[in-house]
Amino acid sequence: MKLRERLLKALQWRLAATRRLWSRGMVPSMEFLPGESATPTEPMGHLDPLPPRLRRTSVTIKGWVLFPGAATDRVEVSLDGTPLGRSRLAVARVDVGRHIKHPLADISGWELLADLSEWDGPDGPATISVEATSVNGDRHQLEPLPVTITDEPPKGSKLSPPAPVPLDLTGPRPRVLVFTHQLGLGGAQLYLLDLLRELVRTEAGSFVVVSALDGPVREDLEAIGIPVHVTGAIPFDDIGSHLGRVEELAGWALAREFDAVLINTATTLSFPGAEVAERLDLPVVWAIHESFPPSFLFGDLIPEVRSELDRALQRSSFLVFEAEATKRLFEPVAGAASCVMLPYGLDFEPVDQARAGFDRAAARRKHGVPADAQAIVCIGTVEPRKAQTLLAQAFDRIAARHPRAHLYFVGGRDDDNSDALRSYVAGSSNRERIEVVPITPDVQPWYGMADFLVSASDVESLPRTVLEAMAWETPVLATEVFGLPELITDGETGWLCEARDLHALAGGLDRALSADEEERLRIADAARTLVEERHSLERYGREIAKLLSQSKS
Repeated sequence: MKLRERLLKALQWRLAATRRLWSRGMVPSMEFLPGESATPTEPMGHLDPLPPRLRRTSVTIKGWVLFPGAATDRVEVSLDGTPLGRSRLAVARVDVGRHIKHPLADISGWELLADLSEWDGPDGPATISVEATSVNGDRHQLEPLPVTITDEPPKGSKLSPPAPVPLDLTGPRPRVLVFTHQLGLGGAQLYLLDLLRELVRTEAGSFVVVSALDGPVREDLEAIGIPVHVTGAIPFDDIGSHLGRVEELAGWALAREFDAVLINTATTLSFPGAEVAERLDLPVVWAIHESFPPSFLFGDLIPEVRSELDRALQRSSFLVFEAEATKRLFEPVAGAASCVMLPYGLDFEPVDQARAGFDRAAARRKHGVPADAQAIVCIGTVEPRKAQTLLAQAFDRIAARHPRAHLYFVGGRDDDNSDALRSYVAGSSNRERIEVVPITPDVQPWYGMADFLVSASDVESLPRTVLEAMAWETPVLATEVFGLPELITDGETGWLCEARDLHALAGGLDRALSADEEERLRIADAARTLVEERHSLERYGREIAKLLSQSKS
């Protein structure tokens, strides 16, 4: 499309956007806690308040629960008797810890992201019920919460979905505008860095990266010749401010005559890239790593912005996923035809360089890992969905049977989640065998020092740490969520256990720690072979390049 035509389209869209109105309701928030410090002598807990009227979309249901003298094994939520799912456990609740004397009070929280569109009950009054079970088998019913279920649509206009912009796969190298959420250290950012390095190496296009937030990955991108433009976060709580910032960004991109847009992650920080693409009528390839349906990821957006998101998903030429289970979450909104599953590629070169001549004994001495320890390593920033605190609890349940076992969390930060984990560890009878290690850009030595890696997450598409551990020939114990059972065959290329279940996670640890040397070597060898065959970066880069190729306007 010519520059004049693109500018005209952008102006037409702006005129349409000014006719939109917005509204936003207030969500009540309160806590139910004793007025003075109390020590529980019987099970106690609470379901946090929710809006009295719930639409058939995503909703976060949360609260806290404590059993005297025992940990919580699972929390199950139902709506009028229909199960909604098993809740995430060991969520930080420092507010509870301030009022209740219990060793687990600071991590007594639970939460569940529920999709009410899948509930087949009628509109009208309904009741949310919660049952908690302790590791001793004790059960506790929290006070139920009455709500009203409604199909009423949000206020505000909604434009009809556009047709996806087709890609012409026959033209010369494209000029690609890349949008990402941030440039800090993390799996999605390192994925993008690996991909762009491969695309630059094969001369598959020229690239400019736009990121909402800065970080150390920026230097890596600029080192391979990719310019980086940091925009800051675009507001989402005011439609006028939001559209104004998007229009500014579209104007900046217009003069540079890009041919396609590549978006990394489905977050509000990267989503404006799709809005810019629509204004400039550019095709979009969107790499989505998050294993949440769109209603969960963007449920809090005001109606007008949410309408923009739905249009962007429907308009995208291709949505790329690394797991079939994640792809299926987006097909109802985006359409199955535009959704593609590609197991993402891993750069084996830095792994093999780190492994060459790796001195395990010296590395253990440097990092304070006992020479004879059975080292269990969990790598990733500490956050609720990665279930590090639940993993620490599971370790405590089996530690006596495995006196050489030590647990290392690599990814501690200065935040409430890490503080809650450190608080639990400090009170553990096994505190000398559990360590929270600060986040580090160089995690490679930890794969080499580990006897096995644990991914205890309850939501995970396909974590990079699991692939790297398998490339290191370090066995992996993982929860069977989304892309993990697509990658790991239990007992052959790793071990699997149920998510959001303290007893199951403890059993998985016991099983992995009890495995003999022959089993671990067999699993490690099979895992390395699998990732070499399934996760070639060269193959992945070639497939993404095909999606991005198009004729210049």
